[in-house]
Amino acid sequence: MDDITLYGIDYYKKSVFKGSYLGMCFRIAKGGTEEEPVLTVTAWKGPFILEKTKEIPLTCDFPFTQEGLGEAEKWLVEKREILV
Repeated sequence: MDDITLYGIDYYKKSVFKGSYLGMCFRIAKGGTEEEPVLTVTAWKGPFILEKTKEIPLTCDFPFTQEGLGEAEKWLVEKREILV
């Protein structure tokens, strides 16, 4: 995503990343279990936050690895075309 730099995988061990990209809002967080963590990525049409939007969000889980984060970024770019 142009102009957005996602943090390394270690960031998501304790923090949630929320942002927006050309009219699409998104959230990246650690999900799953401690034994089998995943990156849970949620995207929805802006401008409202997830808790206030009436839009139906799209969600997908990715491996909790740096490669999984790259897959998540590609997924977000694809979903932006659908959502906006």
